[in-house]
Amino acid sequence: MSVSQDLSLSSVTPRAVLRSSIFVIGASMTLFTLYFAWQIPMDQLRYSNIFLGLGLTLFYLVEARKHLYPDKDSPMPGAPDDTATATDQPTETSSAGGTRGSAVAGTYRQAVGAAYRRVNPAICLALAVLTIIATGYVEFHFDRLLHEARMVGWTQTDLVIGLIIVGLVTEATGRAYGKTIAAVVLGSVLYATSFIGPNLPGLFRHTGMDWQQISREGAISLTGTYGFILEVGATWVAIFIMFAGMAKVYGLMDFIIETSQEVLKVLESGVVHIAIISSMAMGSITGSAAANTATTGSFTIPMMKNQGIREDFAAAIESVASTGGQMLPPVMGVAAFIMADILGVSYFVIIQAGIIPALLFYFSVMVATHLLVLRHDWKATESGRFDRSVLLKGVHFLLPLAVLIYTLVVMRLTPLGAGFYTILTLVATMYVRNAIVDGVSVGTVLETTKQTLLGLRQGAVEMAPLVGILASLGVVINMLTQTGLTQKISAQMISLSGGVFVILLLLAMVASILFGLGMPTPAAYILVVVLVAPAMIQYGVAEISAHMFVFYFAMLSAITPPVAIAVAIGSKISGSGFLIACKQALRIGAPGFIIPFSFIANESLIYWTFPNTAIALVLVLTGIAALIMAMIGYNGRELLTRPKRLVFLVLALAAMVGPFAAQVGAVVLIGLLLANAYLRSTPEPHAVADD
Repeated sequence: MSVSQDLSLSSVTPRAVLRSSIFVIGASMTLFTLYFAWQIPMDQLRYSNIFLGLGLTLFYLVEARKHLYPDKDSPMPGAPDDTATATDQPTETSSAGGTRGSAVAGTYRQAVGAAYRRVNPAICLALAVLTIIATGYVEFHFDRLLHEARMVGWTQTDLVIGLIIVGLVTEATGRAYGKTIAAVVLGSVLYATSFIGPNLPGLFRHTGMDWQQISREGAISLTGTYGFILEVGATWVAIFIMFAGMAKVYGLMDFIIETSQEVLKVLESGVVHIAIISSMAMGSITGSAAANTATTGSFTIPMMKNQGIREDFAAAIESVASTGGQMLPPVMGVAAFIMADILGVSYFVIIQAGIIPALLFYFSVMVATHLLVLRHDWKATESGRFDRSVLLKGVHFLLPLAVLIYTLVVMRLTPLGAGFYTILTLVATMYVRNAIVDGVSVGTVLETTKQTLLGLRQGAVEMAPLVGILASLGVVINMLTQTGLTQKISAQMISLSGGVFVILLLLAMVASILFGLGMPTPAAYILVVVLVAPAMIQYGVAEISAHMFVFYFAMLSAITPPVAIAVAIGSKISGSGFLIACKQALRIGAPGFIIPFSFIANESLIYWTFPNTAIALVLVLTGIAALIMAMIGYNGRELLTRPKRLVFLVLALAAMVGPFAAQVGAVVLIGLLLANAYLRSTPEPHAVADD
C-alpha cells in the first residue's frame, strides 16, 4: 500500500472515507497509548474503557473494509473463504429423497451465505457505531459507575449498556479468533444464568444469576470486561504489539526475510533452522500459533518443500516452531505480561523463569529437525557465500532492541515504560538512518514522517483484534469465579488424584490441553490457570512453576489432535494429510510434553540457583537429546532398532524427570551409548523406514 493512497483525501468516496477513518483512529490509538505511558494522566480503569472503545471501533472498521474491498491492500486472515468448496456444491443426481434434499440444503446455505456477505459490512459499521455509543456512555458516566452506583444501584440504561458491551466483545472475539473461543465466552455467560446453573448436576450446579447480575459482573460495574486482563492488554501488551507493527512498517520483516535468504546459502540444513527461528520469533509477538503458522508458514513451508523436505514434515516443523514461539521471552505471546500481573511479581521475574524452558524447547526442535535432515538426506546444496552487506541494511534496528533490553533488565522499568522508550528510540533512529542514507532534506523528513504515521496506524491495527478477546476473557473469568466453578474444579482435581502428586500433574496436563483446544494460547492460558493452577499450588507446587506448567500445555494444545489448529493450517499450506502431519508434529514436539514435568521436578530451572541450575540444565538437555533420538529413530550415526529406541526413551525420561541419582546415571548411559555408536560405525545412508 502506498503512502499517497493512505493519506490522500482528494477523492471523497466511501472507500476513501473508510480508509481515512481507519488511519485516524489507528494513529490516535497508538498515540493515546504512548501518551498514557508517558504521563499516566488518568485512572487506568478509565483509560482501559477509552482504549476498548478505540480498539473495537478500529477492529470493526477494518473488518468492514476487508469485506467491502477484499483486495491486496486488505487481506482477510482467518475470514471465511468466499469460494464454495466441493462439499458446498449441490449434487446433480437423479437419486430420490436424501440427495435432492442435500442439494436443496446446499443451495439454501449458499444463498444465506451470499446474503450475509452482502450485509456483513453494514453490520460491522453498525457495531463500530454501537461501540462508540456504549464506551462513550461509560466514559460520560464513569465517576458515577465507579462510586455512586455501587451504593445506590444501577439504572436500567446502565444494565442494558453492560449487556451490549459483553455482546460486542464476544462478537469481536468470534470474528477475530473463530467460533470456538466465542462459544466459550457465550457458554460461560449462559452457564451463569439462573435458568441453566441450578439445573446442572454435581459440581457444575450453582444458584444462578439474573440478567442484571450478569450485566453488572460482566461489564457495567467496571469488572469482568474491565478486569485486570484488559488493563494489562491495554498497557503492557499494547505497547509491544504497537512496537512490532511500527517496526514492520519500517522494514524489519523485509530485513529478516532477506537475511534468511542469505543464510540459506551457507547452511547445510538449508531453510529448516531459519524457518524455526523466524517462526519462534514471530510466535512470541503474535501470541497465536494459528496466525503465525498461516503467515510465516506461507513462505517457509514452500521453501522447505523446495529443499526436498516431505510435505508432512514441512507442515509439522512449521506448526511446532510457531507454537513454541509463544514460550519465548521477552513477550511469550503476551502471556508473560498477564502472568506477571496475576502473580503480582515483576515482569523481569517471569522473563527469567521462562528463559531456560524456552531454551530447552528451542534445543529440542533444533536437534529433531537436524536429525530428520540427516536421516532423510534433505541437506541443502550450498549455493554461494553470505553477503554481509545485507546485515548493514538492518543494523539500525539493534539500537531500539538494546534500549528495550536495557530498560527491562538493567533499569527494571515496567513493560509499559520500556516499550515507550523503545518506540521513541525506534522513531528517532529511523529519522537519523533515513537522513544518512537518503540525505538531509525536507523530502526525507516528510517521507519518514509519513512512514511513521503509517507505523502508528499499523501498530493499532495489529492490536485491535486482541482487544476483544482480552476483554471477553475477563467476562469468562468473572462468570466462572462468581458461580464458584473454579474452586470446585480445584477441589475435585485434588480428590481425583487420591493424594498422588504425579496423578495430579497428569490431570492438570490433560485439563490444560482440553481447555486449550482450538483457542489462542493467551486465552487458553488464562482459562486453565484459573481452573487448574490453584489445585497444583494447594498441593505445594511453587506459583510460577504451576503457572508455567499449565501455560506450556495450553500452548501445546495447538499441535495436539483432534483439533491441532496449527497443524491443520500447516497441512493445508503444505498439501499433506492432517493426521500424518499431526503424527510428525507430535514426534518433533515430544520433548515439549515432558519439559513441564522437568521444571516441576527440577525447580532450579525456574528459580535460578548456582550450581543447581547449571547441573539440572545439562542433565535435562541430555535427556531431551535422547528423547528426540527415540522419537526420530536416528542418533546421527545409525538407525535405531525398536529395542534401542525403547532404551533411549527410558533413559531420556529418567534424565529429565527422575531423582538426581537416576538423572546422573541415565546421562552417563546415554553418553556411553552415543560414544559406542560414533566410535564403532560409519554414518548409514538415509532411510525412510519407521516413519
